[in-house]
Amino acid sequence: MKSSEQDRAEIQAERAAFIEWMGTVDPRRVKVIDESGLVRGLRLGYGYAPRGERVYDSAPLRRGKRLNMVGWMGFDGSGAVATHPGTVNAPIFRGFVLAHLLPALKPGDIVIWDNHRIHAAEGLKAQIEARGAELKPLPRYSPDLNPIELLWSKLKHFIKKARADTAEALEQAVETAVALVCGADARGWFEHCGFCLQLE
Repeated sequence: MKSSEQDRAEIQAERAAFIEWMGTVDPRRVKVIDESGLVRGLRLGYGYAPRGERVYDSAPLRRGKRLNMVGWMGFDGSGAVATHPGTVNAPIFRGFVLAHLLPALKPGDIVIWDNHRIHAAEGLKAQIEARGAELKPLPRYSPDLNPIELLWSKLKHFIKKARADTAEALEQAVETAVALVCGADARGWFEHCGFCLQLE
């Protein structure tokens, strides 16, 4: 399922220009960043039972604050994921970038994130450019072009299987899931989104 806004002519033009640009860059220089949220008691949407029987499950009421993840990922699987209880606002996002992304940036790197208003936190673009890196926003309504969305999908699948019903279990499930991600995963996600390593 895609956003219906992608059918608008101006959005299609933005996406076409971005996709063309993707084919000109070395994905090893790209760092993608985004946020995603979790709640306690997540479950898989399917199950198995003997033929002719129904599957039943239970989960606790989803109370308390959401646990939000902020992360960045590189083509080689490098990156970081941090958790925050409650809303990720501009100061929280800025703190993550300063602590976890900026130290990993090298001259020539390209940082990609979407157009969420928290990404306009004061001074971030200048800080990135001061490292010799470039900031490249995604086209509007285009999460399908961000490889980190596939990271969130893998993490959430594991977390649903882990049946994390307490805040502590949810934090532990995130940590365990992140540790399972490898370089081959990241490369596959980048290639799926259209970032392909050119053979030299």
